[in-house]
Amino acid sequence: MRKILFLLFTIAAAASAKSIVATLDAPDTNISGLAWGDGSLWALDALTDSVYKLNPETGAIISSFYFTHPVTTIPTGLAYFESQNMVLCGGWHDTNGYVYKYTHEGSYIGMVDMCGG
Repeated sequence: MRKILFLLFTIAAAASAKSIVATLDAPDTNISGLAWGDGSLWALDALTDSVYKLNPETGAIISSFYFTHPVTTIPTGLAYFESQNMVLCGGWHDTNGYVYKYTHEGSYIGMVDMCGG
């Protein structure tokens, strides 16, 4: 699993017919989401519930925070909302999808139940 970033870069390079310019080791063992924002690569680990801000050139961890979630979910995705400097972590529990909002420093802002009323 540590080479998941390599696999994603390989797929992206093949799809765009460009050569691979770098490979990075994953910061954890079960990366389930990647995002680009604030000039950094962001990674979410589904097993440890950790979000990592990475140096895109070296893969070094710049900072990290724990993905806290009031509803037990399995983290499934990650996005970065540039205009709000916000990290969005997605997760599923039963049939409901949730989006958890954080500042880029890791402060929890709130959540949205994507399937609920």
